[in-house]
Parts: sequence; C-alpha cells; structure tokens
Amino acid sequence: MKKILAVLLALSMLLAFAACGGSKEPTTTEDTSAEEVTEEISEEVSEEVSEEASESATDASAADASATDASAADASATDASAADASESETETTEAAKIPQTTEEIVAYYNAARKATKPAPKGHQTMDLSGDITGDGFMGAILGALTPAAKSALEKNSKDTDWIPADSHADIKVSDVKSATAKDDGKGNVVITIYFKDQTDGPDGDPNNGGPVARGVGTLGSIDNALNEMGAEITEGRNTVKLTYTDAYLKDVKINQKSGKIVSGTWHYTVKIFVGNAKAKLGISATLKNLQAQVDYKVVI
Repeated sequence: MKKILAVLLALSMLLAFAACGGSKEPTTTEDTSAEEVTEEISEEVSEEVSEEASESATDASAADASATDASAADASATDASAADASESETETTEAAKIPQTTEEIVAYYNAARKATKPAPKGHQTMDLSGDITGDGFMGAILGALTPAAKSALEKNSKDTDWIPADSHADIKVSDVKSATAKDDGKGNVVITIYFKDQTDGPDGDPNNGGPVARGVGTLGSIDNALNEMGAEITEGRNTVKLTYTDAYLKDVKINQKSGKIVSGTWHYTVKIFVGNAKAKLGISATLKNLQAQVDYKVVI
C-alpha cells in the first residue's frame, strides 16, 4: 500500500509539473515520456494491487486451512468423547449384570437353578447331632438307639447329580432373611441366601411348604424323618413337630456366560419333636417328648 501511495504521489507531481509549463509547447519526447511514465505507474499499481490481492488470498487460504484443522481437531475430540462414553456405558453394563437387591438376587438364583441341568456332581450328607432324648423309660432306650440312628443317616449320605430343590416352587422374596451377591472376578456371580425358619406338622409339603422347602428342600412327612432313624409312629401323629433352622445356600457360584450353577453349599438343621405318641422302635413303645436333631447338607 505504501508503494501505491508513492506512485500516486509521483504521478501527482508529474501532472503538476506539466501544468506549470505555461504556454511553452511540450516536445514529442516529453509527451512520450509522460505516457511511458503513466503506463509504468499503471503497471506498478496493477502489480501492487495483484500482489495485495494474492497476499490476501494466501492469508484467506491459510485462515481456511487453520479453520479446517480446528474443525478436524474438534471432530477428533468429539470422537474421543464418544469412545469414552461408549467405554463408560460398557463398564456400567458389566456392573449391571451383578444383582443388587434381594428381588434381583432371588430372581437371578431361581433362573440359574432351573437352567442347571444336568447339574455338577455333588455329595449329600445327613448327620444326627447329639443323642436322641425322651422322657421316662423310653428316654434311656432312645439314647441307646442313637448309634443305630446315626448309622441309618450315614447310609443316606450319597452322591448327587442335582441342585437341591431344583424341581420345587420358586423361592419368594418373603422367604429370605438376607441375600448377597458379588463378582468373584472370574466370570461368576457368587450368591448367599439365608432363609427364614419353617415349622411343619407330621405331613409337611416338601416342595412348596415354606421358605426352607422352596430354598433347600425338607423331609416332608414325619415318616420320612423317623424312618431315617428306624422308627415308625402308629398313634399320636398330631403331636409331631419338625422345625427347620439355619437354612441357607452359601457361596453358590453362577457362571455369568452360561447362567448355570457350578458350585455351592446348601444346608438346614431339622429339630424333630414328638410330644406323646406310640411308635415302633424295634419294639412298640410310647414316646414322650422325643427330641432329635439332624443336619442336612449338599456340597457341589
């Protein structure tokens, strides 16, 4: 721009010089020089303008390129943010696979129990805890029969190929004392559920009679329990009571991919009480306040 001003100034001086010539007629050489100077000035002006325009165009192109780079950077940042969001969503989804509430844990376990067929190999045990006791003369006899009862229960300890209560009614949320679930870091959900106690009469429903029946299973009829101890009630069945306590399924591992149970422990303790009944224990006898306790456990 400074060059343009300088050229314009020179042109003005030339014109002023020509005007000051008065009446003196200019020679042909002077006219030709003026025209040449004018042409040169015009060319210089044109070149200057072209240079200015070229520089402006270059600057504009550079600005556009800068804007394009900025847009590309913004797009890259957007993609990175989208990737971070996607990764976060994936982590949330993985975390959401672990049941949290009692309702979720119970539903998760019920589904796994149904899906686990065939079940892994396991082992069932039934142990008599302490002696069989009772009042009067029969109390002493029952104590003497304790070893025989223990032997009978040991015979009922056997290998298994099923999940306890797998054909029973679904566990209800109302059956549960407490429930926990965690990720073992090896692709398994580990569930522990403690069940509320259950009391049955002489003919309990082993499939849907209460929280223990639905969660682990029960003896059902008193005949099943007494038969394990080599006894049979002939009268007074209404005085019989079976109380199930300490019932749980503990550290039950469920594979997240297959949804099947791979290991765990199921347990209950049943307290047997007979108030006043006639029974056969090798001989006919009257039982008064008979008490016995059996631990049931399945380990897979």
